[in-house]
Amino acid sequence: MKYESLVRRYKEQLPANIFAHFPYRGDEGETWQTRYEKLSGMAKDEEWDFNRNEFKKPGKDFPILEGFLNYTFLRIQEQGRIVFSEENDKACFNTGLQTRESEKDIYATFYKNRHAEQAGQPDWMLFGFFDSYSERLSEFRPLPSIATYIEDLSSLFFDLNCKIDVNYDHIFEANNDRLPEALRGNKTMARMAMEGAVAQLREKISRNYKIAIPHWYENKMQLLLPLNLTSDTEADLALVAEKDPSGNVYLARTVLTMAMAYMDARLITSPDRAWLNP
Repeated sequence: MKYESLVRRYKEQLPANIFAHFPYRGDEGETWQTRYEKLSGMAKDEEWDFNRNEFKKPGKDFPILEGFLNYTFLRIQEQGRIVFSEENDKACFNTGLQTRESEKDIYATFYKNRHAEQAGQPDWMLFGFFDSYSERLSEFRPLPSIATYIEDLSSLFFDLNCKIDVNYDHIFEANNDRLPEALRGNKTMARMAMEGAVAQLREKISRNYKIAIPHWYENKMQLLLPLNLTSDTEADLALVAEKDPSGNVYLARTVLTMAMAYMDARLITSPDRAWLNP
């Protein structure tokens, strides 16, 4: 069975397509966010919410952590790194996070939901998060590995010998709603702003290679590049650049908002917020 998400991602999603339910005790003051709150307190200190008000959502304090855990699960599932107990009634995977002080890997554990079909719930229930020293993980040793993404180290860096070929028409047709409000509906102005921003990228990258941030999407490594369209100091969008198989050019046919870009980039590592700061 291949699940489409770790937990419910939208209201109409069928329980059979969801791996697990994260239970909470409402009578004890817990909410659906309690599990994420506990995990964030256990893991190395990191900002798991967006900084910009435009990306914040009422009642959601850990959106980056939610996304990270979900997409990590999908990669783990794809790589066959979910470990099950001998009786197949418990499951475990490596979250890719580490504890604050001892830097021990943190694992998510689950138990089989035996009443899933009758209750209309997912097949599994979250049991808890535990570090690698925990006796709760005794049934899963040797412990499962983290999700991996990097096969070619060169894919993590922008090749300055390559040019950037931008499909502006596709971006304006498919991503118009992601453009700054001042540029929406004005294709000529938007193109001029974008061409100017793209022209500056090579100089920026040559001075600081970390400007090009790797991210993982649809089983491919791509690079995120900052587009300063309305401000000299703050990027408006991230240009997604994918190296052509020929190795001579980066193809760019989409842009992401800062929130979307950060969520994708966080799968690889915690990005430098010098420009990718949603």
